[in-house]
Amino acid sequence: MAATLICAVTLPMTIAMLIQIVLPEFGTAVSTWILALVIVLHITGFACYRLPRIAFGIGAAAMLSLALTAAPGSSSAALLPSATTFILLEWQMGSTQRRGVAGAALGVGIVGAGIITAVDAISHDLRDPILIAFEAMALVAVVAAGWAFGVWSRQRRAASAARAEQRVHDALAAERTRIGRDLHDVVSHSLTIMIAQAEAARVLAREPQASHALERVAETGRSAMHGLRRMLHVLDDGESDPGLSPSPDLRGLARLVEGTSTPEHRTSFVERGEPRTMRPDAELAVFRAAQEALTNVVRHVRPLVQVRVELGWSADEVVLSVTDDGGEGTIQGSAGVGVGLIGMAERVRQAGGALDVQQGSGWTVRVSMPIEEDA
Repeated sequence: MAATLICAVTLPMTIAMLIQIVLPEFGTAVSTWILALVIVLHITGFACYRLPRIAFGIGAAAMLSLALTAAPGSSSAALLPSATTFILLEWQMGSTQRRGVAGAALGVGIVGAGIITAVDAISHDLRDPILIAFEAMALVAVVAAGWAFGVWSRQRRAASAARAEQRVHDALAAERTRIGRDLHDVVSHSLTIMIAQAEAARVLAREPQASHALERVAETGRSAMHGLRRMLHVLDDGESDPGLSPSPDLRGLARLVEGTSTPEHRTSFVERGEPRTMRPDAELAVFRAAQEALTNVVRHVRPLVQVRVELGWSADEVVLSVTDDGGEGTIQGSAGVGVGLIGMAERVRQAGGALDVQQGSGWTVRVSMPIEEDA
């Protein structure tokens, strides 16, 4: 602690000066008075960590009393070694107090420097303005340096706290992102396929009651989809936590394509090449890209629609392409908030791959992912 170091170094020096210089010339009373003020000043140095304002006020009063007390060999007792404690008080005020209070503490220190200089000029009959100005500037510089170091310490702490707060904010935003993307990738796809299957079954159903029931299923699914989109808009997309459930891989891609197929959405899957082992994040990114592309076809393209999914393996990369024939055009009012495409692009980019989306008679989504086996 700085107060302990200052006390250990300066108090013995001050006592030695009182015994050797002040006591022989001014006697016991003055020496005791100065020693008492010095002890009070050192106590404020210890107290300033818990009670900075009170300690500064008492310390400033002690310094004023020392400044007005003559001491042999110096202008006043305020220049004894123990007066260094007042610099610690200035530092603590600059470090812990608001700008206005800290500025007032600096002002008190500057006024104190002026009083010490004035006492010195009067007691030594100084008439050289340059010498007086130099002494005043030196004292002000010392006081200001202690105060400025305190302000710098406060600003550094504030910056550190701001960085910590930003890290917490980023962590929360990342968690919201993971939750949102997981909801979109899994729930949104399932709801979309459920609605498509219900619509297809309603068209094929002969019984009016069955048609009505299936219509209610589809309507419920659409309602759930709208609610999910609103929630995703709040969460602003995300990424699933692999610790909560097993992450899907490309071995399940054929099953995903088959599960998307309905009489109105005819899907096919072709795989070429020899499958390779990939990093889990890269494999998941390719799977989610296929899932999102299929979901977008069902959601935005008016049936009947043909969808072709191809997965090509080579020595150094895997290429996914999802192509639709455009169907009967775009479903009016089907445009969402764009969460899925943004999430797809971000996931692929983070896994080291590339995403390309092109429009012809229909849409083609192409993902190329380098094969880097998980070490």
